[in-house]
Amino acid sequence: MYNYLIENGLILSSQKTEKKTIGLLGEKIHLLEPGHEYEAEAKLDATGCYILPGLVDPHVHPNYEDSLAQTSISAVYGGVTTVLHYIPIKAGENPLEKIRQVQAEGETGSVIDFGLHAAFFDTANQLSAIKGLSQLGVRSFKMFTAYARSGWLTPDAVLLKALAEIASAEGLACVHAESGAAIEFLEERLSPLTVHNFLATSPALLDKEAIWRTLCYAKIANCPLYLPHISSRKALEALALAKEEGIPFYSETCPHYLAFSWEDLKSRGPQGKLRPPIKTAEDREALWNALEDLTIHCIGSDHAPKAKLPNDDFHSAPFGAPGVETILPVLWELGVNANHLTPFDLVRLCCENPAKIFGLFPRKGQLAEGSDADLIIFDPTQKWQLSQSQQHSKAPYTLYEGLTCRGKILKVFVRGRLVVDNDKLCCQGGGRFLRTEPGKWAL
Repeated sequence: MYNYLIENGLILSSQKTEKKTIGLLGEKIHLLEPGHEYEAEAKLDATGCYILPGLVDPHVHPNYEDSLAQTSISAVYGGVTTVLHYIPIKAGENPLEKIRQVQAEGETGSVIDFGLHAAFFDTANQLSAIKGLSQLGVRSFKMFTAYARSGWLTPDAVLLKALAEIASAEGLACVHAESGAAIEFLEERLSPLTVHNFLATSPALLDKEAIWRTLCYAKIANCPLYLPHISSRKALEALALAKEEGIPFYSETCPHYLAFSWEDLKSRGPQGKLRPPIKTAEDREALWNALEDLTIHCIGSDHAPKAKLPNDDFHSAPFGAPGVETILPVLWELGVNANHLTPFDLVRLCCENPAKIFGLFPRKGQLAEGSDADLIIFDPTQKWQLSQSQQHSKAPYTLYEGLTCRGKILKVFVRGRLVVDNDKLCCQGGGRFLRTEPGKWAL
């Protein structure tokens, strides 16, 4: 007897739709022929709905206004059933102890499954922990070519050493690639920072420079490279150069770069202050095109919930915005409904590809026989409006306030457990730590 039967829904994959009955038994999916009688403890009629794999968000920050547990709740309400958290390891912290601590916190409080990236804020003194972290199941490592003034920037010589060490541990380097020194030179020249000069301090040319430099270093070190939050046409030019040179890479953009130009967000003041900045309408259009031509491989939220108000001082306001809960509704409305994406593209970019990049496939990222029963029942016809008052992050705003969406999540299952049922959270805890294995699957 199955725990649940989901009948009459249309299953979405990255390549096709399929009419199957889904049986959930324990933590796994079973695909059954429709039109037959099966015994189950509960039967759900999904007529008119899509059944999607739970989203895999590869770019989440479980701190600031949201704890790891609260981040997981916000995520699952948005149909995200697996996250990869960036864990900041600051100067003086023991990387292995920090990761063990966060793993234990997640296994106690997270309602969804999670993996971890180790984010080095003092790379020169932390790269010796790479092999030990890999043995713990953490095999992706973040570094910065930005934030020199904060002391987070990894100097080029250290970056090369770290890339070589990551390669020897069969890991994946995740590099925040912006030209930190040049940006801070411009910030000092134009200070104070305002909504009017913000983009002038971070011209897209500097995206291209830092990304291309990082790609060349990864090639020299023979290290797999993941480039998060691609935000501009110039950044895409660097990726095109890498393709010409045969340099392998994975790239990610975020919904806010697809949804807005800086002109759209100026009135929001510091709430729209992100790093890298949201740029022009032309950059936004180039990013949509890059999703279609496969230059960008996946989409992550860069969920970084900060307590910012529109009238706060722009110069001193921190970077970041909430976003893990809004990936699916925003991309369905602005991507699928606007004919920028097909439903198949969305599953590829938000489920299958991130699961493959970080070695979680086929357990995660698809609805297939024997995969984890992580799934969304989604009504593509239901209209509703996004509002911070309905969100579950403790950040006091959403960038998408007032956006009317056609397509709504009805139910979310995580490893066979019904976690969200028509806007009601049905359980607490139950999440598991996932060991990542980048390089296991080709895209």
